[in-house]
Amino acid sequence: MRWLLDLSIALTRSWAAIYTRGLPSATRAERREEIDCDLWHQQRLADLEREPVTGTAIEVLIRWLFGIPSDITWRIETGASVTKGRTSMNDTLTMRIGFLVAMLPLAVLGAMGLSFLLGNGDFDSSLTHWLWRGAFLACPLVGSIGLWLCATRPNLGMGLVVVGVGLSSVLMYWMAFITVPLALVIIIFAAFRAGFLPRPSSRQQPA
Repeated sequence: MRWLLDLSIALTRSWAAIYTRGLPSATRAERREEIDCDLWHQQRLADLEREPVTGTAIEVLIRWLFGIPSDITWRIETGASVTKGRTSMNDTLTMRIGFLVAMLPLAVLGAMGLSFLLGNGDFDSSLTHWLWRGAFLACPLVGSIGLWLCATRPNLGMGLVVVGVGLSSVLMYWMAFITVPLALVIIIFAAFRAGFLPRPSSRQQPA
């Protein structure tokens, strides 16, 4: 299963290349070297402990997935200069369509949460179940508000998206194979909308 480990490492490095785009070259290189060093040490430790390759690959994947919110936070704190031109970027047709597509699953989850709050679903009248009902409605609502605010208040909007979308995926843990990738896609789009990640089609202007 060496291919799975190679894939996990490639995904981690590719994601690092994405969220460091637009930063000064020294900062970008330092962050990527840090990621490579961390991956090397993890593989070295696994070899010394004779850990199966599949287990190491899964650990790399898990660290990559759960590290994405931290990576985005790091990018926000490090790359404030990338916010120039955010408003005009969100006025493009592509970004408008992307916004509607990202809002659709949040709207569906919000409708489900409202349905649960009105008494549908396998819930009783206990306090715990009422808290679950409220969370099913509140989390996608928080994520939706955050996605909307990303264009004008990027730090607040991005934080709300990460919290709302992340908790929504956790609440539906039995569908994690769908909710977790979907949450990651929405968070990444929110980072583009907020201006913390440059558009893939953007080109660096000569100094």
